[in-house]
Amino acid sequence: MKNFTLSLAASALLLAACGKKEQPAPQPETQAAQTQAAPAAAGYAKKETYFKLPNAAGGEIDLAAYAGKPVLVMFFTETCPYCRKAAPFIQKVHASHGAKGLGVVGICVQDSAQAAKNFAQDFSVTFPLAYKGKEISRNYRTQGVPYIYLLDKGHEVYDVWEGYDPQYDGSILKAVETVLAGK
Repeated sequence: MKNFTLSLAASALLLAACGKKEQPAPQPETQAAQTQAAPAAAGYAKKETYFKLPNAAGGEIDLAAYAGKPVLVMFFTETCPYCRKAAPFIQKVHASHGAKGLGVVGICVQDSAQAAKNFAQDFSVTFPLAYKGKEISRNYRTQGVPYIYLLDKGHEVYDVWEGYDPQYDGSILKAVETVLAGK
């Protein structure tokens, strides 16, 4: 019984450390983020999902640079075990769907560029990673990390996945294919 109690307590601490929640996230309320130092598209209408954040590789990631493209956005921290579980899959989605027009951006909620760089190095991430994303994560109403958002071509929230489990892979891929098809 004592081992069960210790195991239960350890599990609770692990979940609390990442802030994983089971409730669905409400729609974003204010502005949030995206790509490298690419210029913003002329006439881009900033929506509640808009963001412009520092890029861990230098420059900025501006969501406006992805105008007319769907974008998969993952909020993360460097050491969150669920974020670390999600990273290889998100990288795979980037590799398989980036050339088809999907933008993929990681947003580290930590203030350190090094945290995002370490995350990229640990998982050979090739999609852009922003940092200082805590305020933007609040705008998106995340309740911990990871939170994965799929924005459609108009940068409206199409779908949200709280936390990460490999069981989400199929629904994420299906949603990505749907938004790429413009449906």
